[in-house]
Amino acid sequence: AIDRGDAASEARPTSCGPAFVQRWVRGSGRGGPSVPLVLRAAVADADLEGALADWRRWRRDHRVAAADVHWIDVLYRAYLTGIVSLVAVLFASSAVGDTPLRPVAVADVLRDGPAWVGAVATLAIALGLRSGSRGGPLALERAEVRHVLLAPVDRTTALRDPALRQLRFLAFVGIVVGGIGGELASRRLPGETAAWVGTGALAGVTAVGLTMGTAYVTNGLRPPRWVASGLGSALVALAVLDGAAVTVTSPTAPFGRLALWPLEFDLLGLLPVGLALALVLVGLARLGVCSLEDAERRSTLVGQLRFAATLQDLRTVVLLRRQLALELPRRRPWIRLAVHGSGRLPVVVRGLRGVLRWPAARMARLVLLAAVAAGALRGVWVGTTPLVVVAGLAMFVAGLDGVEPLAQEVDHPSRRDAAPREPGDLHLRHVPVAVLVLFVTATLAAVGAALPGPGRVPAAIAVVLVLPLALGGTAGALVSLLGTAPSMNEALTLAAPEAQGMRLAFRMVWPPAIATLGAAPVLLAREAVADGRSGPVAAWSLGAAGVALFLFVCGWVRVRERVHAWWSTQLETVMPTRSDADRA
Repeated sequence: AIDRGDAASEARPTSCGPAFVQRWVRGSGRGGPSVPLVLRAAVADADLEGALADWRRWRRDHRVAAADVHWIDVLYRAYLTGIVSLVAVLFASSAVGDTPLRPVAVADVLRDGPAWVGAVATLAIALGLRSGSRGGPLALERAEVRHVLLAPVDRTTALRDPALRQLRFLAFVGIVVGGIGGELASRRLPGETAAWVGTGALAGVTAVGLTMGTAYVTNGLRPPRWVASGLGSALVALAVLDGAAVTVTSPTAPFGRLALWPLEFDLLGLLPVGLALALVLVGLARLGVCSLEDAERRSTLVGQLRFAATLQDLRTVVLLRRQLALELPRRRPWIRLAVHGSGRLPVVVRGLRGVLRWPAARMARLVLLAAVAAGALRGVWVGTTPLVVVAGLAMFVAGLDGVEPLAQEVDHPSRRDAAPREPGDLHLRHVPVAVLVLFVTATLAAVGAALPGPGRVPAAIAVVLVLPLALGGTAGALVSLLGTAPSMNEALTLAAPEAQGMRLAFRMVWPPAIATLGAAPVLLAREAVADGRSGPVAAWSLGAAGVALFLFVCGWVRVRERVHAWWSTQLETVMPTRSDADRA
């Protein structure tokens, strides 16, 4: 409350709303009577929480007004986007043409499905534990952290509105993703499509509730990071053992029963729904017990992360995500290389030394990605064709970690240009380390795909898949890393403005598509075995094309700087005024 002397004490407001503050700021600089200003603490009956809500409402309204977008237009765009997306999903699922499962396979799904589907809930809880122990999942703006959380306002009330907005958005994403998964499942499993879509949506929003509720509760309890990570790893191990029939059940098996309701209704499926709701409510009640230091760090990093995502700068997104997760390199390597001096392969040795200093979390992520790729390959082998995209995406994400030594080289161009080598030659020397990392990951994926159990891929075909998986993931990561460099963006400045949207979409889709091509040989092998032909030979016929594409990408890495230099020369010739402006 602001008191402008005794003469204005009667007009003192009870709360500092937006309108009052604006009037006071505008009137204070007009040369009025020199009355001393006295800043006092908030009065006991001041509605500070209501004033904060007014401020946020005023800011939100002015943002919408500044954008000059009517709410009807926003609703129409959302409606049109939803209709187009729904038609695309229905068309894609119909074009796949997978055959329905036989009764024996359906019985296997009922027996083993709850354990493996429950592993999804286990991963969701593990992610919530990890995020909450590191100050998540809320990521506020810096002004919110520095002014609102330090103000005499109830911190739980101040954080409830951002948390509810975050929950609302993620619940919508969970409903959409779960509904799409249910629609795809209805193509192969018995039951009505509407029942599968509704059950999938309920399972998706439940998984979101488990993740966010666990993160809110963990952030309120603030346990040590190693305790949260260890508990999450233990839950994942129990789920995997349950899926492998080593143990009787896991704590998250009821989630699998929920997802399979159209096949067999089980009241135990209501347990994860109730648990997710309870975790969310308890987490919202304990929002105020948070670390201001963690909130400040996350506000800075997430702001930069959103800006990088807006610019589609995947490299910056990866770096900021690692900082957000506190993935710091080890002080001591896992294994010390017995190589003295520079050696004959200094770039390879330096890359291996960097890999051997990776934290345990990054190593575990590669193992998890290999497990995801293995499960997807097994699903493709038994007839679920869309899972080949999941296997390709898993290898693509692993490839982003594998090309980390090259990414560090690109991030320090001055050190790279100081070397007595062409940049393309130096970049190409980093490729063997990435191939080695992806080869180990692909080997783990092939071993997981060939293990005994439902959907087992024959060992001979799994061996053939190792090389295409590794080279496809490496090639996709190389294109994603070097294809988004500023030099490549400048090379397309002469493209028509109407083509820029297609170019950006192609730049986003092309790298994962290359990695997916590395997993596609399993499709030909499956069709060949069904027709009585050799599966390994059919798989290698497409795997050889993946190897050829990888060699082409390596050649592009070698000559891309020369091509860019030639293109820059042509731009200077065509547009000399532009080149003079760039030099200025």
